[in-house]
Amino acid sequence: MAQPKTVRRFLILSLLLAVCLAAGGTTAREPSTIELLDDYVAGRFDRVVETLAGDAKFDEILEQLQRDGPAWIDVGGPTARARRKLAAATWDREAARGGAWHEWKHIQKQPRMCDHTGKECYDPPNVLYWRPPPLLLEWGCELLRRHPTPQPIERWWQLAALAVAQRSEDPQFLIGDTSIGRGIAAGEVGNVQLEIKHLDHVTPRFPQEMRFVLAQGIARDRFWPDDAISVYRALEKDPDVAGEATMRLGAMQMRLAGRSLPAGPGGVPRGRSDPSDALKNLERAENLTRDPYVVFLARYFKAQIFERQRRPQETEAAYRSAVAAVPHAQSATVALAAIVFNDGRRAEAQQLVRDMLAAEPAPLDPWRAYVHADDRFWPQLIGRLRAEILK
Repeated sequence: MAQPKTVRRFLILSLLLAVCLAAGGTTAREPSTIELLDDYVAGRFDRVVETLAGDAKFDEILEQLQRDGPAWIDVGGPTARARRKLAAATWDREAARGGAWHEWKHIQKQPRMCDHTGKECYDPPNVLYWRPPPLLLEWGCELLRRHPTPQPIERWWQLAALAVAQRSEDPQFLIGDTSIGRGIAAGEVGNVQLEIKHLDHVTPRFPQEMRFVLAQGIARDRFWPDDAISVYRALEKDPDVAGEATMRLGAMQMRLAGRSLPAGPGGVPRGRSDPSDALKNLERAENLTRDPYVVFLARYFKAQIFERQRRPQETEAAYRSAVAAVPHAQSATVALAAIVFNDGRRAEAQQLVRDMLAAEPAPLDPWRAYVHADDRFWPQLIGRLRAEILK
């Protein structure tokens, strides 16, 4: 006897559902840290980066690296060890960078504690928890620091580590608690023994590398401006970083314009920041470097000062010169197009925007990259490290 249509449909539907559930339950296995290290040391860099850019579980990556990394480095004996150690330390740079914008740290506010009357209360200090990316950075840093004398390639590695740390936008990792002395409400932490202070590890190993000194100023820029000013001024004559240090000094003076400067030694007042000081330093910065990033920012910040001072001709000229330094950079191009448009030159404004949108590849906008500092060097730094691994 033939089955009713409803029964047949039910059986077919059940079969399809079972197939779908079986297919949905089959997921690709995540490669282990050791498998990723094997790929990395073999030069399959893009495959590793693609995996880390996906839904990577950084807690597991860190745990496996701490547990299995040392044994992996020792595979192949003393002749292979140096190369595998560099590969592991560089791989963990890539992992830390992949997770820097997903998770970095957590500062937990503790609940208020009161006595039985509820009248006498105490706010416990905040507790700092580092997440896997900064701990990955420190794993590699500690690995390389075990050698009493830094090898030449370590300088490039440490510069890459600095690029990742600055990409995170967290100066606390580099110099310690930036809220120290400001109280619990401002985020000051109590467990200072867990502070990393990465620059304290690096600077003594490379006392001649001025980018690490400049990083000290950048990390203090918004929290301890007086200290940052001292760092920037100490670098005014350095042949490598004088231009950027002077540009950042001018940018900070622009930001503080009209505000009272921090007191000097002995509590002596220093008056108010003057925008003319910022303009002088931004002008000087242009003459100290040929780095388009620094030149663009010096001109861009000058344009912003002129704009605040209602000096339209100087504003337009400064934005034009910034665009000349880095053609089609979005921040200066849009600002220039707005000025031109408001002046009635609509065709020119439209052309500026069209050319900006058509630029291929789109240029790195120095203003957008300003807070990330040395992360702009990442492609060159990681390229140098990868080439050393493949030797």
